[in-house]
Amino acid sequence: MKKIVILLPIVFAIAGTSFVSYSFLDTFIIPKNTRKVDIDNNISAFFDFSSSPLLGSSKSSQISQSSQNSQISQTSQDTPPASKDGYYEDLTEEQIAALFKPTKEFREKEYYSDPDIYINITTHRDAANTTTYYVADVRIRHLSYFRTALAKDTFGENVEERPSDICKKKKGILAINGDYYGAQEAGYVLRNGTSLRSTVSNSTGGVNPRNNPEDLAIYADGTFEVFNEKEHTLKEIADKRAWQVFSFGPGLVKNGEVAVSETAEVDSIIRNGTSLKSQRTAIGIISPLHYCFVVNDGRTDESEGFSLYEIANIMKGLHCYCAYNLDGGGSSVMYLDNGTGNADKLGHLVNKPNQNYNGRGSSQTQQRGISDIVYIGKDS
Repeated sequence: MKKIVILLPIVFAIAGTSFVSYSFLDTFIIPKNTRKVDIDNNISAFFDFSSSPLLGSSKSSQISQSSQNSQISQTSQDTPPASKDGYYEDLTEEQIAALFKPTKEFREKEYYSDPDIYINITTHRDAANTTTYYVADVRIRHLSYFRTALAKDTFGENVEERPSDICKKKKGILAINGDYYGAQEAGYVLRNGTSLRSTVSNSTGGVNPRNNPEDLAIYADGTFEVFNEKEHTLKEIADKRAWQVFSFGPGLVKNGEVAVSETAEVDSIIRNGTSLKSQRTAIGIISPLHYCFVVNDGRTDESEGFSLYEIANIMKGLHCYCAYNLDGGGSSVMYLDNGTGNADKLGHLVNKPNQNYNGRGSSQTQQRGISDIVYIGKDS
């Protein structure tokens, strides 16, 4: 009898430990509800290239250069285009056309240009000189070059792959991390025009997500919209010809103005009631087919990181009409390739991904496996 009494606490301890371990594995490690899906196959079906007014490289030879340029700006070549409907532009049509090079040009971590895609990456320090951030100025001829990709070409929870490996496999050019949809059981997911998950968010990933789950829709005309999942079904958004839908949030800039308070924060960044500065990944629209990707380093002695309010002000300062917060922390990545997928020979990571969550220190500069990326690329 005494042996049984002595053994009972041990049995319960083992059972408890096993349950906690299984719960952790089930929540964060074990892939669930997975299915192979080729979202790239939907690109041609989504866009009617034969009649699209924003023709890409495969059709660019069929229209004149001046016609192509007119899709980016409707103003004369003599004066910079004026702001229209809240969108910003400070280059003339001629200057914009000159950004797109007739043959591919590439500088590691800094620059890419071809007849259809222009990317220029610059490195900055914030006004307080505490944080390093990277700004990718992106212009594309056609929205079909604004793509997403899933880890291992598989949709499901806890399916992960390094961002650089996903990008190389797709022969992408510029990549950032997505919303890490696979860490959650709910939240809208629509990628490359394909609806993948239509359940309303119940996660703790955004700002008060149960009451205000803000998503970002990117539409076929190249515009952005931040919307509330509880006010619109995914079908309603898809019927408006949504090309991408992300569900992390929150919206950072709306109608050209900062849309978060100074105290707003992603739930997972709050520790003991205090909001922590961190790595961030944000995307914004300056005007249709002109976008801005921003990633900052954080949680190191060299780079402290940003609050949501700080990154929102960065996006507004870059003239983003609408901007949205994607997953951050150790997931934040910016990566520039030359479109061949041969990144093993080049150091293509732009930022310094840091997996240190225990306070300040040196960056480990190590990518984290994630469920999805946002990338600029074309069929090779």
